[in-house]
Amino acid sequence: MDTQSANNIEREGLKHLEHIEAELSEIKDRTANPRRSFIMGILQGAGVVIGSLVALVLIGWLLYIFGFLPGLGGIAAYLQNVLNQYRGR
Repeated sequence: MDTQSANNIEREGLKHLEHIEAELSEIKDRTANPRRSFIMGILQGAGVVIGSLVALVLIGWLLYIFGFLPGLGGIAAYLQNVLNQYRGR
């Protein structure tokens, strides 16, 4: 192995190390603040809950449209009646 190829390998290795160092610095900046990590965790949890609710409502609605949930109309009418009585209508 000549010195030219050894120098090329060394330069490539240094480039990779610099890239790794930059990525580690970015990760450290993102995770160093506990308040930010806490807020991001709460937002992520809220997103999971909201997304799951939307998916379940959409699946229920589609099943109702296709006739797989025939009792959903009766439940909706009952809830509407309860709300109307609560509002005093």
